[in-house]
This record gives sequence, structure tokens and C-alpha cells, in this order.
Amino acid sequence: MADRRFRIVICRGPECGDRRGSAALHEVFRSVLEANGAREHTELVWQSCFGRCTQGPNVLVREIVAAQPGALVGSGFAALPGPRGLTALYNRMDAARALRVVVEHVNGGQIVRDLIERPGIHPHDPVASNRKDS
Repeated sequence: MADRRFRIVICRGPECGDRRGSAALHEVFRSVLEANGAREHTELVWQSCFGRCTQGPNVLVREIVAAQPGALVGSGFAALPGPRGLTALYNRMDAARALRVVVEHVNGGQIVRDLIERPGIHPHDPVASNRKDS
């Protein structure tokens, strides 16, 4: 995966940043990237808000795909970019989840689907766990 490049975007909005510790999470990602040899091919940046505050802190991981000639598709009014590569918005991030994202997504090339939650019905309601209880 060393030839692939990624951008990790950590939410820094008032809910995630101030109340849910995204500043500390940024440092965790920096350390985990270093420890797993992924720092040289991964950008670590901030975003003000992803709009999923009840599920934060949220982290977007996007593969950086080089633009290629003919990669845009459109009718002249709007052009859509071609494939974006491996992209996922992870929710309720902490140190253990950050490690999994770096190892499995950034280094392993697989989206960690169990760390992704659907948005809640109402923006202020907490989202139920993905676990199925019998």
C-alpha cells in the first residue's frame, strides 16, 4: 500500500473538538501513523464539521487519487470526478479505532465497515449501536 496516498481529516467542530476530544485524537493518529510506517504517505488535517456531531468525533479517510486525463464525466453543466478510491467517514473515534483505521484502511486497503454508522433519524438523537442483540 506504500504507493497509495491518503488524507485523514479529523473533525474540529465545537462538539467534536471541544466536547469529544478531537485534539487528542489528532495526536493519537499522528503517533499511530508513525508507529505503523504510514506517516510518509498520509496527510493529517482538520475539518470544521462533518454535521454528524452526535456520532463524533468523526474522521474522514480518503485515498488521494491523481487526476487522469478523461477522468471527468459530465454533460457540460456539471462534471463529476472519477473514482475517489478508498473513502470512509468513521464515527465515535478513539485510540483503538484509530489504530484499526491505520492498520486496516490506510495500510491494508480495506474500509473498516463496522466503524461506520448511518446518520440518525434526527440530527440530535444518538445513533444506536451496530450490534444486533437477540
